[in-house]
Amino acid sequence: MQENTNNSKLAWLKLGIRTIDQYGLNQLKISELCQKLKVTKGSFYHWFKSKSDYEMQILVFWRESFTNAFIENAEVGETDKHKLSLLGRQCIDGAINGNRLEFEINAWSFKDKKVKEFVYLVYKKRFEYLEKLLSGIYSDKTQVQKHALILYSLVIGVDLFYKKLTLEELELIFSDYLI
Repeated sequence: MQENTNNSKLAWLKLGIRTIDQYGLNQLKISELCQKLKVTKGSFYHWFKSKSDYEMQILVFWRESFTNAFIENAEVGETDKHKLSLLGRQCIDGAINGNRLEFEINAWSFKDKKVKEFVYLVYKKRFEYLEKLLSGIYSDKTQVQKHALILYSLVIGVDLFYKKLTLEELELIFSDYLI
């Protein structure tokens, strides 16, 4: 008998992220997810206490995958400018390869106070990291703040733009911050 590799916490979290990204939070239905993973509801309750617990663990996984991992990957850069460029490249890749994950999570945060508090801390961490990198590039605190606000606004704006931007358009938008 072959072991079901879909019966893991990681498989559940990846499917949750993918579902929210491709179809929206409203499609995060346990019975349908069970069918996709080819497992029973008992498998779900083995890993998660409730749907609410699952949703919060998806948010933790999102923070680890799309904030902490981005920062870790950027930290291999030799200078703050190089780190900022690596971070920018990851954001561009996310915009090209992703659908609407950030948009969906942001919208979710307006409906749920606990989610809003969690998302706020993630966004704050991202913004503070930008400020840290920019502090190594600009000596003037006003320039640091200005560029942090511009960059963060650009990242958010890309998710809300009226059309999916091409790689060339994204590189043009972020060109001042890429090496």
